[in-house]
Amino acid sequence: MNETFARLAVLVAVGLTASASQVAAQSATTAAQAPQTLEQKVASVLPTPEEDRWLQIPWRANVMEARAEAERQNKPLFLWIMDGNPLSCG
Repeated sequence: MNETFARLAVLVAVGLTASASQVAAQSATTAAQAPQTLEQKVASVLPTPEEDRWLQIPWRANVMEARAEAERQNKPLFLWIMDGNPLSCG
């Protein structure tokens, strides 16, 4: 019976050691892929120029001025209307 427990203890120890080394290897790989400087971290979460294209649209806050401009340029007027909190729309 003691021999069985000894073998089990060895197997558990080997398994834990293998798991720990695998976790350490994954952490090293993740650390190598992660941005190293603050500037790189910030750049990794900021939108790219491709994602910021909507900012190039000449949005207007005054509907009457936008309507007059659209009429002068013979372009359609797009209205974005919502009521309430933009995160819960209700």
